[in-house]
Amino acid sequence: MTKCQSSSSPERLFTGYSGQQATLLAAGGFLIFLGRGVLPPLLPTLVDSLSITLSSAGVGLSVLWVSYAVAHYPGGRFADHLTRKTPLVASVGAILCGFVLLITVPTYPTFLLGVTLVGLGHGLYWPSSRGLIADLFVRRRSQALGIQVSAAAAGNALSAGVVVAALSVATWQASFVPTLLGLACIGFLLHRWNRESYSVSKVELDVVPTVRRLFTTRRMLVLMGSYCLFVFAWLGVMNFLPSFLHAEKDFSLTVASSAYALFYGVGIVVSPLAGNLGDRLPRLPLASGMLLVTAAGAVVFLLAESFAIVVVGVVLFAAGIWAFPPVMQASMLASFPDESMASDFGALKTVYTAVGATGPAYVGIVAQRFGYTVAYAPFGACLVVSAVGLLVVHRIDRA
Repeated sequence: MTKCQSSSSPERLFTGYSGQQATLLAAGGFLIFLGRGVLPPLLPTLVDSLSITLSSAGVGLSVLWVSYAVAHYPGGRFADHLTRKTPLVASVGAILCGFVLLITVPTYPTFLLGVTLVGLGHGLYWPSSRGLIADLFVRRRSQALGIQVSAAAAGNALSAGVVVAALSVATWQASFVPTLLGLACIGFLLHRWNRESYSVSKVELDVVPTVRRLFTTRRMLVLMGSYCLFVFAWLGVMNFLPSFLHAEKDFSLTVASSAYALFYGVGIVVSPLAGNLGDRLPRLPLASGMLLVTAAGAVVFLLAESFAIVVVGVVLFAAGIWAFPPVMQASMLASFPDESMASDFGALKTVYTAVGATGPAYVGIVAQRFGYTVAYAPFGACLVVSAVGLLVVHRIDRA
């Protein structure tokens, strides 16, 4: 537990100290994803405004993802060896600086620097926030994580609407204003309300011992492989879902975009419900079942011809996708020792984010030659193999 939270403290999701901190973290996650989520819809506008090519804009998004991935492990180390509060407040500051650069100095070099700061800040925020949630919640950890995941889904779902509103009444820079104002408030409230002190000292990364601890046992290797396959399928499908529906299912661009928003809307509802189940049922078998639901949804929307059945498939796929993280993250956090919880999870997050980031590249290459249906087909197998892997880990744990 945190230095200021005893094991006997009540685990309230929305009230008391635990609820206050969890709400702040969820609001922070919502705002970060809201700000990050406006970048893809803004790409055509950014290309014109910055006088760059579409490929240069794509490089910027890749820089954002790479920065986000590489910051997870050091962010976890800082959270474990300093205090959770220290990297949390620092990460909010870095993200704010990144968005300020995007708004005030509209040139391509500052665009790259801005997205780098946003990515690094988010990479610091994620393991620190998950570590604090793990400190505050034990019996209701899956529920608390479900709320965090739901908030992220809500940020993504609303980002396109923010872009439309900003472009209709102002300039593209206005798309970042809600995130800037909101995150400034979150940073201030974390500073005032979090009971931990600040701590600044030298932190050794100790990469080699961490790798040996995490990647030399059969259990962790299978667990990591399962999570990598899940994220690979998730990002591969999600990033091209509107294009797939438009090209392969003859959805209009408007309807395809609405289905994409529905994908995130399902997450807002499903993630907290899955977290509730994760605190009541064995987590690994439950997560495995959710992966099978995801695979079933993929098969349905790949093979269906009817509009209604395609939408049902998308909803099933989204339900499984968004139900999985809170349950699985709670299970993984319980596997790590308290003294290295955030850094161990940060290391795993770095690996599976990096592997998952290859999913969109794979889809883009294969779909260009053979079509989206051929590109998407292996994802169902990935999800089934991932589900089987989790059952193998569950069997190892029971042996």
